[in-house]
Amino acid sequence: MGEAISIFMLHPETFTGSISAGYQNPLAGYVAGRGGVLGDATGTTVAAVFAIFEPSLVCAMWDEGVAVRGAAGAAKVYWDQVGDFGRKYLGGAEGVARIAQLGEKIIAETPIAGLPMYAGWRNMPLADDDAARALQVMFVLRELRGDVHFNLLVNSGITPVEAHMMHGGEAYTRMFGWPEPFADGAQKRERYAEVEEATNRRMTDIFDAALDRAEADELARLSVGALERLKADVPPAG
Repeated sequence: MGEAISIFMLHPETFTGSISAGYQNPLAGYVAGRGGVLGDATGTTVAAVFAIFEPSLVCAMWDEGVAVRGAAGAAKVYWDQVGDFGRKYLGGAEGVARIAQLGEKIIAETPIAGLPMYAGWRNMPLADDDAARALQVMFVLRELRGDVHFNLLVNSGITPVEAHMMHGGEAYTRMFGWPEPFADGAQKRERYAEVEEATNRRMTDIFDAALDRAEADELARLSVGALERLKADVPPAG
């Protein structure tokens, strides 16, 4: 699900949609759109929730973005973009209605404490059609895992730069706005692996609380199929 939503977030069509909605800088549309569910917050608050982005970049993009449509307006634009992307590229995937149904069971059963992005996005109204609704549900579940992971990562003592370097290297670290020099975090690799394991364990607990084993396996299978459909149908970013 995370990879599927990343395809949406990073695709030129999404950036073009943000520009069409009035955001001269699509990154401002992304920050205000994704963070808009936090309400009329300060850039510093949004940066704290985003956690792994360079804070001054988030503050600047937030201020620029909310000046266009406000926080709630930005969130609606981004949410509609998620739905439109699913409607356009996920319609041919197997079981999109079932993805939404099972995902909504997880959302209904998972408490919001300590999970601000998930808390905000789970309250957004879902689309009526299956393909759009499925991608929106996947988006909410991605934000759920992101919040769980960020909590564990921050409390581990691993810095965002160290985490990015261990996960994706220098180019990946730059993508989140961090300047050089980059600490590689090599001495914390075992701790980083523990964070990933703890994230997966917590997400397993969350799924197990809402779904039986057959349902969890079904959701996993259908989500993999949805990802493959997106990879096949979405035009290459280049």
